[in-house]
Amino acid sequence: MSSKTNKILKASFVLLVMSWCARVFSVLTMIVLARNLNEHDFGIVSGCYVVQSFFNAMVNTGGGSYLLRKKIITDSDINAAWTINLFSKLFMGIAVFVLSDYAAIFLKIPELSIVLKVMSLSAIFQGFYNMAINIQIKELNYSKVSLLTVGCQLVSSSTSMTIAILYHSYWAVIIAEVLYYFLRSLGSHIIVQHKVKLVKKNVFTQWQFSKWIMLKGIVSYIKVSCDKILISRNYNIEQLGLYNFSMESASSASNLIINPIKEVLYPGLSEYSGNKSVFVDKINKSLLVLGCIYMPMVFGGVFLSDVLVPTIFGYKWTHAIPLFNLFLPMTFAGVLVSVLTNIFTLTGKVKRQFIYESITSIIFLSVMYISIQFNDLYYFSILRMIMPYVMLLLIILTLRSIIPISFYRICFLLFPIIFSSCIMIIFLKLFYFLNGYLNNVLFLIFEISLGAISYFLLILVTSYFIKPKVYEYDFLYKTFLLPIVIKIKSIV
Repeated sequence: MSSKTNKILKASFVLLVMSWCARVFSVLTMIVLARNLNEHDFGIVSGCYVVQSFFNAMVNTGGGSYLLRKKIITDSDINAAWTINLFSKLFMGIAVFVLSDYAAIFLKIPELSIVLKVMSLSAIFQGFYNMAINIQIKELNYSKVSLLTVGCQLVSSSTSMTIAILYHSYWAVIIAEVLYYFLRSLGSHIIVQHKVKLVKKNVFTQWQFSKWIMLKGIVSYIKVSCDKILISRNYNIEQLGLYNFSMESASSASNLIINPIKEVLYPGLSEYSGNKSVFVDKINKSLLVLGCIYMPMVFGGVFLSDVLVPTIFGYKWTHAIPLFNLFLPMTFAGVLVSVLTNIFTLTGKVKRQFIYESITSIIFLSVMYISIQFNDLYYFSILRMIMPYVMLLLIILTLRSIIPISFYRICFLLFPIIFSSCIMIIFLKLFYFLNGYLNNVLFLIFEISLGAISYFLLILVTSYFIKPKVYEYDFLYKTFLLPIVIKIKSIV
């Protein structure tokens, strides 16, 4: 194993542990919010993020991405990125504040007026974030960065849960959001001793990169939020809240397990972007590892949803199970698309990314607009679930003009994982009758444990037999599966 791979794996472990802690707080907060807020509250929060996401897309300059793709990051680069970030975020905060009343009228959510005015502070705080922290990320030194994330998330989550339990109000989310970005920006200047300042030098150079990131963000916003805008305009706020809760709860596993891994993939993959064949090899292996971890969670989550959703989030959300079962498989495609989307930036093809995002956003908006006319939220959600898989196919076809990536190769790599997940479900179904004898918590613990053990054994055996012919599975077996087996043997 190369020293570069070793460094990435060690950094991945540090980031995974620290980020996992932060994600645990986030998921716990989601559970507490679900048990203490109602559909109306989730509808207000959803509307708030729809508006803020729009302005955030308008000012997303990609300063961090620009710095990470440079071989050497200079003080001038950092100051230019900080200058662009500061002014763009100040603009965003002012715009959200000024236009909050109009946004509340457009989305038919009166409470948004005051909520957005308060939320505008988070944009201003984001503007003061110290961009020098990207030097540590570039060098895969995640200790301080991860500690900052965990600390901010801990304080923010504790605040949110406390307010939710005491007051049962959507303000639990709003106040915690503002507090998080205030602490994050303050902490970034404490852990990185780099005095940033406003400059003109290099601003224009970075802007040539950032303008495409910004334009891409604006068109990408359509895919992120147009569904919620359409629901807000055509359904009542409770249905918007139900839709938002279903999507957020379905994303919990991805946020907890997969996102921390993805955070290290970007700087890790950036090391290989100069060699296309090696770059594609690393991408395929990354997708394989992510699929190996997340696919059984998707299968198991859908199979156990009748027990999982009411037990974790509360029985009042039982009617959200059909939407949960749609959105959980959708998140798998979203994981793959988010990794592949970064390839545009890593290879410097931001203009091509903008073209791709524009075309796919038009397709997405057209399908969603047509589906909303049927006045059926479940039917609308089915199409919303399918679209990320369409986007996945389109992005792979688009990337083929940049790197020699193969759609068939990716499908081939994922097939053994899908097969193992299906066999796992058969094992779970054999013991599902225990649901009538055990309480829900014990039943979930048993089924999840059984599923994890059976899936691990299945993917271990499968990898062992196909690794001589499929080098990606040889990597999976030797780097992850075999060390786990050796560790278990040493404990036993």
